[in-house]
Parts: sequence; structure tokens; C-alpha cells
Amino acid sequence: MNPKGYKEVYLERHGRPQAITLQAYEQIQAIIQAHLICTYCCVGYTDANPQVAENVCVACFLKHRDQPPRDLTFLGEIASAYAERYGYKVYTFRDREGFLYITDSHRKINEPLERSISATLRHYGYPLPEHYTLKTGKAVDLNAHSWRSIYGDFQTSPVVMATYHEYYGDHLDTAFLLYRDGTIIEFSRRKKQHRTWYEQAKAEIEATYKPHQGYVVGIDEDGHPYTAYQLADHHMYEGIVARARQEYAQTHKEEAK
Repeated sequence: MNPKGYKEVYLERHGRPQAITLQAYEQIQAIIQAHLICTYCCVGYTDANPQVAENVCVACFLKHRDQPPRDLTFLGEIASAYAERYGYKVYTFRDREGFLYITDSHRKINEPLERSISATLRHYGYPLPEHYTLKTGKAVDLNAHSWRSIYGDFQTSPVVMATYHEYYGDHLDTAFLLYRDGTIIEFSRRKKQHRTWYEQAKAEIEATYKPHQGYVVGIDEDGHPYTAYQLADHHMYEGIVARARQEYAQTHKEEAK
């Protein structure tokens, strides 16, 4: 028997397989695609209200998802040749803070969603390096999933800092200043200017020290201070970005004269 001469289908989830001809299978596929509906509202999908999760339209996804993040804004579809090949679509959402999340039409409505730092940076116009040369001279490709954090107002600033860290492979751990004008500079305290910015930012934080409180290393959205008893490099990154932004503004102000 030629195994490619038929298809098996299940009429119920736990039913027995039914062998049918390839022609009949194609007809069934066409019928299914023409009559797909959302299991919440029982309405068919449209370009304005597509299927963004397994059997769920975007309107019901936003209404019925009960796992964080919940307060999301639908942005649209991301073209993906891989997704098209395997019969699903990829979509992006944005949270209240402006970060992007990527999901697809094969995932369950309440599956965990993780912030995509790379998608967020690209959405707001920042370039990302795709390759990196290690100290050994070896050239490696950077993984889009290894971007970890953004420092600076990525929705408005001409420059931000983004950290990159691999938990496997070459274990690359570094940070870049990313400019909307396309400039990419790896941050390094071996560079005089970067070292100066780092030391100035550190001095600012050290001046906030109080016993039984520690250092003020940031302010939350409600105006409350974040504190720490020990300083790490990333605590200085916001101050470094502020200085890079000031320099950028001054340089472009002088160029405009």
C-alpha cells in the first residue's frame, strides 16, 4: 500500500482515524479554511480581526486573556516565511510601557508571553548589530533572543543602551549604545569617553547613599526610589545614556548652526 495515497482524519478529538483520498482531504481543508471561527465569539476572522491564537480572534484575545501581560495593544502581523510554510501567522502586541511581545496563531490564548527586546528596539527605529567579533578574532552571529534590557527612554530618545547576554555558546556579555541615526557603539570603559560617563554616573549615585537605605539607583513609575546596598555596572547605564543623549543633542545643535 502506498502511504502517500491517502490521508487520515479525525472527526472527533478522541475518535478513530478515517482514511480518505487526497482529493477529499484537499476539499476538507478548503471547507475548514472557509469556515474557521473564534471559539469565544463564534464569528469568522477578518483582516481587521485576525486569528492571533489557537481558535481565538484578536478582539477575544484582548478581552479574555487572563495571564500577564494583559493590558496590550494589537499592532499587526509580522511577515514570516517560516510561519507561512507551516501554516500559521505571527503577530505583535505592545504593553503600556511600550515593550513589544510576539505571539502566533498556533499558541494557546494564555501561554506565557515574553518581552521581545530586539523587536522593541527595531520598532522604535534603533539598529541592532547582527554580527560580533570575539576577542579571539572569531566572528559570530548575534541571537535576537539574547537581548536582555534597554536603558533610556526608547520611545523618544535618539540613543539608548541595550545589553546582550548569552547563557550558552560563547557566553557573550556586553552592551551597546544604539542611535536612531544608525550608529552602533559597543560600550567599554576602556574608551576614555565611556569611562568618564561611567565615573560621572557612579558619582551621582554614590552621592545618594544613606545608612539603612543604601544607594538610590532609580525611580519607579509612581515616583518611589529603587535602592541598593551594592552597585553593579547596570546601575550606571541610565546615567551613561543621559550623557550620551546630551552629547548627541549638543553635537547636532552645533551642526545645525
